[in-house]
Order: sequence, then C-alpha cells, then structure tokens
Amino acid sequence: MRIIIAGGGTGGHLYPGIALAETFVRLQNKTQILFIGTTQGIGTSPIPKKGFDLETVAATGFVGKGLSGKLKSLFSIPKGLGQSLGILKKFKPQLVIGIGGYVAVPVMLAATLLRIKRVILEPNVMPGLVNKITAPLSHLVITTFEASNQHLPRHKIKRLGIPVRPEILRAKDSQKSKGTATLVILGGSQGAHSINQAMIEALPFLKKAPQSFSIIHQTGKTDSEDVKTAYRKSGLEAKVSAFIDDMATTYSRADLIISRAGAGTLSEIAALGKAALMIPFPYAAGHQIENAKAFVEIGAAEMILDQDLSGEALAKAILALIVHPARLKKMEKAALQHGNVNAAEDIVKMCIGLIEGSA
Repeated sequence: MRIIIAGGGTGGHLYPGIALAETFVRLQNKTQILFIGTTQGIGTSPIPKKGFDLETVAATGFVGKGLSGKLKSLFSIPKGLGQSLGILKKFKPQLVIGIGGYVAVPVMLAATLLRIKRVILEPNVMPGLVNKITAPLSHLVITTFEASNQHLPRHKIKRLGIPVRPEILRAKDSQKSKGTATLVILGGSQGAHSINQAMIEALPFLKKAPQSFSIIHQTGKTDSEDVKTAYRKSGLEAKVSAFIDDMATTYSRADLIISRAGAGTLSEIAALGKAALMIPFPYAAGHQIENAKAFVEIGAAEMILDQDLSGEALAKAILALIVHPARLKKMEKAALQHGNVNAAEDIVKMCIGLIEGSA
C-alpha cells in the first residue's frame, strides 16, 4: 500500500499526519508513506527524524497576504501542480491525504487529475481556505467538530477526531501525583507574548491564592529570560522553559492548562481529558475563537479573548479554577467525552476501506 500525506506549515497540521503515517505502518507493515510539504514554517523537519520520505513542492500562503503576496501564491500553483503530478506519477499512490496547509492544494489537484482517491482532515470548527477548496474534490472529509458539518459537503463527512501522537497518548496512562495542583502554560512552539506578559502581571494576584500550586510555563525563546526573572522576583516557584520536549510528562502533571486554541493542542487536551483556559490567537482568521467556543459550550474550557487579556483577568480566571478540584474534574470529563484516543486507527481503517472499495 502506498500513501501520500500532503501538508504542513504548523505543528497542528504536521503532527496529526505523522500520527497517521505511524498508524498505517503499524496496521499494514508494508505500507510505503511519502510526505509532500514545503520548507516554510515548521516545514517538514520532524518527518525525516521519524523515518519517512519527503518531497517538497512550490506553494505559498494566500490568506492575510497583500496583493503581491496573493499574486505570488496564485502563480505558484501551476508550478506546484506540475511538481505534484511528477511526484504522484513516480510514486503511484493509492491514496492522497491532505492534512492542511497551502501545499495540499496543488497535491490534491494533481491527485484529482490522476483519479487517485483523496481524503482531507479538517481539525477546526471553521474550515480554512485550503480545505474549502479541496473538500469538494475529496472522497472523504474527516472532522472533529459537529459544527464543521455546515461548512463542508455533508455526505462526505466522517466525524472521527484528529490523530494524536502516540507519545502524547502515553500521558493518559500516567497517574497525576496527589497533593499540590499544577498549572501548565503553553504558548505553542513559538510562545505567545501576550500570554507571557499577562502571566507576569498576574503574579502579584496569584501570590494571594488561598492555597499553593505548581507552575510549568513554556514561554518560547523570546520571552524566556523575562518570565524567569518575573517569577524569581515574585517569590513564586515555577519551572520555566523556552520549549518543552517531553510534552507527555507535562500533560500528565497538568490539572489546568492555559493555551491558545489551535486544533492540534485541543485534540491533545480532549484525548487526555484536561481542563483548559483558552486564549485564542487573534490572527488565525477566527478559527481559534470558534474552536475555543466549542470547548466552552461543552463545559471543557473557559475562554479569555486576547483583546480582554490582562494580568488581573488572567489571575481571576486561574484562581476560579485551580483551587476548585470538583470544577476541574467536571471540565476534564467534558473534554474526555469530546476526544477520541483511537482517532488515528479509526481514520486509517476508514482509508483502507476507501482504497479497497468498502468505504
């Protein structure tokens, strides 16, 4: 079996694709996987480390660009399409999976022209431009939110959830230590300056908490030293890191997670059943706000909009949750009901059925 997985640009796109690839190989050990991506953003750097082959094609973003950027994006499509046709003809895949990111457009167009079966993953409530373009061309559209149905071809939708990396799922089997609660602050691989700044401003308010709690804070490279200094001056102990390599252990310790509302992070939070305070990234075309709203509606999270974020508001929201275990437990249960730890396996089995003509 030969499978192409196309997409990338962010970890939220790329890591579900890697989880799918690993599951294909586990269930069908003779499966050959080829990733197609770009060299931009997070690009494709984790793929060779995982032992998978990689090709790159020309593709640039369209949304949020000026006129020259939009023209560059449009002009890159014919070149990317030609490159994709060449790769697909050589590799001869039985299935092409689009995992999001603008590189998926020329690859999915090429697969359509060559009559190769096609699947896309839509992890957000609101589909992005790429999936709006490629969904009508696909045989199967995998979603995680019920609300996505109104934006995509309903007859093609299977709500199976988004794959989570196996190393993350290991946290589900870890037991949280009893005693002091743990607050985990995640800004994504690049950090989140507004969250870091608000947390610094929140420290005087948090010192007045009726009970102590541990803090793990992932800052990104830019703010790391400033945040460490702020904790040291406040007298509050915290483990501050620019990056966290062992996310499974970090998740296993968390009682409350503060994060953006990217689809990748939310799929991990749901699969592990973690309570969250979400601060959506304001420049994500509204995707993250809609994702966070969906989690708030099911009782799995609380939300502060970035425009409303301040130290006092953040501290108030943290203290309303972190010192109330019963409320956190209720949120954890709601998150767990939304997640699907078997998403990767469910999707792979559906894809195999599509290839074999039974789906």
